[in-house]
Amino acid sequence: PEYRDGDRGLLLLNHMKNQAKKMGIHHLFVLTTHSLHWFREQGFIEVGVERLPMAKQSLYNYQRRSKILILSL
Repeated sequence: PEYRDGDRGLLLLNHMKNQAKKMGIHHLFVLTTHSLHWFREQGFIEVGVERLPMAKQSLYNYQRRSKILILSL
């Protein structure tokens, strides 16, 4: 809770986006059970399991009911 207003998440996300672009990565995926609203505010779009890379689809834990989001870079 004490970190909520410090923009740490936004700084980290921006760093990851910059690094991903340098690496030629075109999409970022995130799975969350609690921060759906924040990721949507940052431009992520909710998608289904089928949008995950194949190697990750088989690892998805349906019991956790995580929301899957994607951001195009």
